[in-house]
Amino acid sequence: MRDFYKQSIDYIPAAKRNTLTLKEAWEEVFECQISKDKLYAECRAGRLPHTKVGSKILFRRDSLLAWFHEQETKNYSANIESHA
Repeated sequence: MRDFYKQSIDYIPAAKRNTLTLKEAWEEVFECQISKDKLYAECRAGRLPHTKVGSKILFRRDSLLAWFHEQETKNYSANIESHA
């Protein structure tokens, strides 16, 4: 049964999956623009929405995108206020 599940999930294109490994999040959401070490550090510091299953770090694509949008909004608002 486990092998069947593993094989069936492989047929789902990565762009359609909502659950991402750290490597997938780094490649697809962060587009390799920060180092993997920085991504690990942000997780350890609790600044990124993630969960751990054993030693594996997992992300929800929609949570990361919402977090990313929130960060953009905060940075934009802070920049506007500092120039006012």
